[in-house]
Amino acid sequence: MVNIRDIAKKANVSPGTVSRVLNNDPTLSINEQTRERIHQTCRALNYVPRKYRGRNKGPCIGIISAISRKIESDDSYYRKIREKTTQALKAQEYCVDFMIFLPYLEDNWERIKQVDCVIVIGFIKHSIHEKIYQLNPNLIIVDDYNCSDKYSSVAMNLYQETKSMLDYSAKLGHQNIAFISGKNARLGIKNEWVSDILGERERAYDDWMSENNLAHFRQLFVGEGWYAQSGYEEASKLLRTDKSLPSLIIVASDVLALGVVRRLNEKGISVPQDISICSFDDLEIASFLTPSLTTLRIDIDQMVYWVVHLCKEIINEKEFLPARIVLSGKLILRESLREIDKQIYKN
Repeated sequence: MVNIRDIAKKANVSPGTVSRVLNNDPTLSINEQTRERIHQTCRALNYVPRKYRGRNKGPCIGIISAISRKIESDDSYYRKIREKTTQALKAQEYCVDFMIFLPYLEDNWERIKQVDCVIVIGFIKHSIHEKIYQLNPNLIIVDDYNCSDKYSSVAMNLYQETKSMLDYSAKLGHQNIAFISGKNARLGIKNEWVSDILGERERAYDDWMSENNLAHFRQLFVGEGWYAQSGYEEASKLLRTDKSLPSLIIVASDVLALGVVRRLNEKGISVPQDISICSFDDLEIASFLTPSLTTLRIDIDQMVYWVVHLCKEIINEKEFLPARIVLSGKLILRESLREIDKQIYKN
C-alpha cells in the first residue's frame, strides 16, 4: 500500500511537506511547481489521502481561494481576507479543515462534502459555485457581488461606490476623468480566465460619464494584471494618446495606483497639482505614498466579521435561508485629490 513516505521519496520532498500540502496547510510556504509535483505523484501512484479532520472538535470549515498563492503574493488584499478569515474562525474554535487554492480543487471535491460550511473567496466561474453548492449547500461567497442569490454572500456594491466617488469628484470640479483598471475575469479549475469584459467599477465609470454628458472625455484603460507594473504600463498608454491630460485618474486598486504614480512622476507630472489620483482598497501603503493616496476603504475586518457570523448562523440554524450582506465603503481623503477650478472646461 502506498503511503506518504512513498510519495515524498518519489516527489523528492519530505513526508512532512507532503502531509501539509495534502492538508492544504495555509502556513506552508512552497512554490507552485513543487505543490503540483506532489499532487501529480499522488495521482500517478493512485494514492488517496485518508480523510483529514482537525483535532478541534468544533465545526469544521473549508476555505477555497480563487487565486493562486503566487498571485496572492502580489495581491495583499486577497491574502488579508484569507488570513484574517482563518484567524477569526480559529478564534471562535472552529476547525479550518482545509485551505484550497482553486487549481487544486479538482483533487479535493470529496472533502467539500465533509465540512460544515464552505467559504469561497474571490471570482470563480459560476459553474464551480454550482458544483460546490451541489456537494455542500452551506456555502458562503466572499467579495463577489454578482454571485447567485441562492448562496449566502458578503461583498461590496462596487458599481454604486464608484458612482459615489465620481459624484464627489465632480463636486471638486473634475470632468475630464480617466480610469485605469486590471482585467476582470472569473477563474476556472485549470486557471483559465473567463473574461467579464468590464467589471462593476468600469461599468459604473462608463455609465456615469454618459449620464453626465462627459463621454467625450472617456479614457478607459484595462491592463492584463493587477500589479503595479500593469498600472505603470496603462499610465504609459494614457500619456501616449493625443487627448488632453485628464484632471483626475481613478485607479481600480491601490497596487495599480503605485505604478500610475511612478509613471506620472517620471514624466514630470505632479500629483495632485497636475493630475489628481483616487483609488480603491485603502491598503497600508496608501497612507505612506508621497503624496498620500485618496482611496475607497474596503473594511476587511467588517467583511470577515460577517463571514464568521454567517458561518455560525448556517451551522446552528436548521432553517437558515441564504443571506446577502452588502457592505459600504468609505472614501479616505488624502493629498492625491484636490479641488480644481471648473472654469477650465469653459470656452
